[in-house]
Amino acid sequence: MVKSPVTYFYTANSQFAYLGHQEFIRLVRASGRSVIHKPFRLMKCLESIGYHPLEERTNASLEYQFGRSSDRWAEYRSVLMPAKTPSSHDDGAELSDLVLISAVQEGIDVDYLSSVFMHNHWINNVSLNDEKSVREILQAQGLNANNLLRLAKTKKALKVYEENTKEAINLPVFGSPTYAVDGDMFYGQDNLILVARALEEPFK
Repeated sequence: MVKSPVTYFYTANSQFAYLGHQEFIRLVRASGRSVIHKPFRLMKCLESIGYHPLEERTNASLEYQFGRSSDRWAEYRSVLMPAKTPSSHDDGAELSDLVLISAVQEGIDVDYLSSVFMHNHWINNVSLNDEKSVREILQAQGLNANNLLRLAKTKKALKVYEENTKEAINLPVFGSPTYAVDGDMFYGQDNLILVARALEEPFK
């Protein structure tokens, strides 16, 4: 019996998607399943659920969530994490998200390519919304950068991006990353232990 794939909602510059990405892919592959990648507009989704904007949170809250908590998870998962958020982070990741959508359509290993984007952003401070930078990443992987960037700008790719976002809003997704195993949704890489259980045996 073929097991159903796992749906993966994320945006390429997400800090916590990056922290959990390698473990998530390992778990899914070990279970004999595949991943359906769903890059989406994170902020549009968050706005739909009435989230608390970062600028309205206290410094203590931000330092804990994106500092201390992130550092502990990085150590626990043996993932490199910079001391400070990359200066290019506010650029967003729309272009890279659209490239990933196009890469899926081209049959490219997006499990790996998404990891490459995340690593370059968090470790090398690469803007994932800058065409020159994205082109260089793709070329370094031996991919046809011109073709993928062309496809990323098509109405077809943008339509999928908007459909992914609409699906995320309707679930509703509470942030990046979010994983759906057999219709059961898990928000946050800290829930991967529960994802591992669900991959083998569904929760009641």
